[in-house]
Amino acid sequence: MTTIELIIDGETFTVEVGDVSKSPVTVVVNGVEKVVSFQEVTSKEQAPAPQPEPQAAPAAAKPAEEPAVVEEPEPVPVGDVSGEVIAAPMPGKILSISVNVGDAVSEGDAVCTLEAMKMEMPISATASGTVKAVHARVGQNVANNDPLITVG
Repeated sequence: MTTIELIIDGETFTVEVGDVSKSPVTVVVNGVEKVVSFQEVTSKEQAPAPQPEPQAAPAAAKPAEEPAVVEEPEPVPVGDVSGEVIAAPMPGKILSISVNVGDAVSEGDAVCTLEAMKMEMPISATASGTVKAVHARVGQNVANNDPLITVG
């Protein structure tokens, strides 16, 4: 996620923005996670007013009228599936999950990315097989040895 500070009407908002290559996107505003939809503005009449100061990051994500709420699947409890559990090697925050239930993975394939100590760490599959369950979600804080993915 990219962290930027937005100043709107004199009030500062710290915003963490996820992957903006597609809508909806997960953002964290002052510690509160939200899912927002956006679309690019293509005509000059609809373009936002120019900003007096340069922004630290492009302000490409602008919510549509009402942000669409996207229901994320609930993480699956570990006891509900059998297989090789890929666990968090240290405490951190899940930045991305690159696999879904049913995907085939090989040992060593990156299955998710963990942010720990301000560093992004790819987490690799410890066994080959099919993804049986995803136990974590993007934006979730995990502890050492928390289950992330089950491969069977």
